[in-house]
Amino acid sequence: MDKLDTSNLIDAKMELHPEEESLAQPMIILKNKGENRCNVIRITAVVVIIGVVAAAFIGGYMVRKTVFKCKKEGSGDVPSSPAPSQVRLQDILAEMSADQIEGNLRNLTLYPHHASSKRNTELAEWIKERWESYGFEVKLLQYNVLLSFPVEGKINGAKLYDGSGTVRFQTAEKEKVMEESENSSNALPPFSGYSPTGKEKGDLVYVNYGRREDFKLLQSMNVNCSGKIVIARYGRVFRGDKVTNAQKCGAKAILIYNDPHDFAPVSDEDLFPHGWWLPRSGVQRGSILMGTGDPLTPRYPSKDGIYRKSSDEIKMPYIPAHPISAEDAEHFLSLLGGDKAPDDWQGGLQITYRLGPGFIGNYSDWKVEVETNNNHTQRNITNVIAILKGSLEPDRLVLLGNHRDAWVFGGIDPSSGTACLMEIARALGNKYKQGWRPRRSIVLCSWGGEEYGLLGSTEWVEDNVHLLYQRAVAYLNVDSPIRGNYSLYVRASPLLHQVLFNASKQVKNPIDIRQSVYDNWLDKFPAADGLNPKVPPLGSGSDYSPFCQRAGVPSADIRYVFDTYQFHNISAYPTYHSIHDTFYYVKKFVDPQFTTHLAIARIWVSTAFLLAETPVLPINCSDYAVALNKGFHDINATYGKSLKQKGISLKYLEKAVKKFEDGAENMQSLIANVDLNDPWKLSFINDRLTGLEKNFLNSEGLPGRPLYWHSIFAPSLYNSYASATFPGLHDALVEAVNNGPHNGNWVVVKEELSDTIVAIEWAAQFLKSEV
Repeated sequence: MDKLDTSNLIDAKMELHPEEESLAQPMIILKNKGENRCNVIRITAVVVIIGVVAAAFIGGYMVRKTVFKCKKEGSGDVPSSPAPSQVRLQDILAEMSADQIEGNLRNLTLYPHHASSKRNTELAEWIKERWESYGFEVKLLQYNVLLSFPVEGKINGAKLYDGSGTVRFQTAEKEKVMEESENSSNALPPFSGYSPTGKEKGDLVYVNYGRREDFKLLQSMNVNCSGKIVIARYGRVFRGDKVTNAQKCGAKAILIYNDPHDFAPVSDEDLFPHGWWLPRSGVQRGSILMGTGDPLTPRYPSKDGIYRKSSDEIKMPYIPAHPISAEDAEHFLSLLGGDKAPDDWQGGLQITYRLGPGFIGNYSDWKVEVETNNNHTQRNITNVIAILKGSLEPDRLVLLGNHRDAWVFGGIDPSSGTACLMEIARALGNKYKQGWRPRRSIVLCSWGGEEYGLLGSTEWVEDNVHLLYQRAVAYLNVDSPIRGNYSLYVRASPLLHQVLFNASKQVKNPIDIRQSVYDNWLDKFPAADGLNPKVPPLGSGSDYSPFCQRAGVPSADIRYVFDTYQFHNISAYPTYHSIHDTFYYVKKFVDPQFTTHLAIARIWVSTAFLLAETPVLPINCSDYAVALNKGFHDINATYGKSLKQKGISLKYLEKAVKKFEDGAENMQSLIANVDLNDPWKLSFINDRLTGLEKNFLNSEGLPGRPLYWHSIFAPSLYNSYASATFPGLHDALVEAVNNGPHNGNWVVVKEELSDTIVAIEWAAQFLKSEV
């Protein structure tokens, strides 16, 4: 397979044809409805501003000059070709079919296809072949990364020993097959990716969700986790955070299980295969590695010639960790002694949850043993990258991505997204064959190795980061998009809010076609002001993270969800990362007619179409100003009193936000009054819009997290799935306040406050600079 060759994949040369140079708007028919770190930032921001301004002036001038010269002289140096046909967005949407998506999903989920597996490579080749047949230029790109697998023939599990050393219970090595399509010898058994090999025996402690606050509460109740085995239920935070928190408290092993309260709060008659809820024997697999990308090559792509760290040099989990089912967890939890757990720690098993340590009464000398046997090994993963070249601005890239690898069959995660991406490729390809060319290039990405820590996407971003700095317009991610049919739910950069709203207005609600997806979204998840749907910022957990955190590319993650108000305690769809996430599960319980899949595909391609076709990019700076203002007020409301006691003022942060608001207003005014026939002004404005978010990157990273560079939005330090606004400042304040008025490190707070102020001020200046 081909190694990465960006000169062939995404050609920097502007291939312009005389008949393709008209600057008239394309036919987008929309349905109208109602000291050191600060210096690093300064230097980085200067470089970004100078680079983008230079690109706007030199690139825009030279390209447009060439265009006009070709028009005037009819130069024979530039080949002539027919003008690209104009295409309406609704024409593309009409090409798309729910039946096609269903067929795609059926093929994608026939067999297990974990990262580096033979089947996953076969699917990569199948996708390449299909995309090439649609007219895309396609590459298969491999990276050699560190993966983790159970050692065949050895135990991963837990045992319960009585006082004489006799095994009284042992957890199941595999999940129970509930439906015939689940029966495969190639299915990975339950395990925690990157857990070390080890065996530990001791008393058990129940730690609720294993959050930082859960361990602090145990400490306040004099329940000591040091030297103990802990058991936590899935949910609320990333499983890797649970392991990290357990390690910090001195635990020597951890078990994690799916409690019925969080994954099946119903009677047994409604469990899979009779309903969509996880059976008591179901188990969630998953990686426990913190951070993103190949741990052997941080900051660099994992390809030939690149230095790799040794296993001793990298930060890996060091206590055995293993996932188990609810029915197996009950054998341990039902015997626990100690105090009764708090009311909000009580789960869905028919027992009284207690804290431990150790077991009750006659079982007080019984012990739990956790044994893990996992092999960390370097394997090849494969990305599929396809490009549909633009006509006027082929060097500007609108990227759509979804990962391909699954822990088992991947009915929802990720293959529901892959099935939609395949249909988008077919629809775009059909119009391409009819002569249509997008204004900007559209890039489709099928990532390998996402489940192990966003490996495929992170390595590709590291391999192409400078290209992305210069050319990327936006990255639109779909991971496991069909989690229900209640409403659309999007996390995104504020820059993309308006284009996402407009895209969702073009698509009918799959449940009630009398309203648009936007109408339903606004009804179900309104923002505080009620004017538009709520769009939270991005955290981590999927392939948008490296684009946002490392390349400053405006990004979005798009999905349909179940009713999160009714089932507010459920963190993910019930069969997430289990053997039961299959085509049968999707067809029977989630989206029988595949109408929600079709809606997601249409929203996804509508957003991409608007970003690829609109002369002035549909990126709105004012929404970023609103987000910054909210972030300031949240920090002030939560920590203002503590900051004042330390003599630390937020007035300069407030001033920086006001400067950004003024800059955003200035930019929106320029957009409203731009002459669409002036290529210079178009280039100037679009380069500002695509370059804005890069001002917030700090290549030193956040404190303790060198690979998270975004100063405004990043995952919470305490929950890698969630997002924090002003993350460096927020984390520093949490640490300083929680460590007490005398022990808190307030110097770090001052440094992070300065970093945040400088980043916002540079972004404001970037917006207000003149031609």
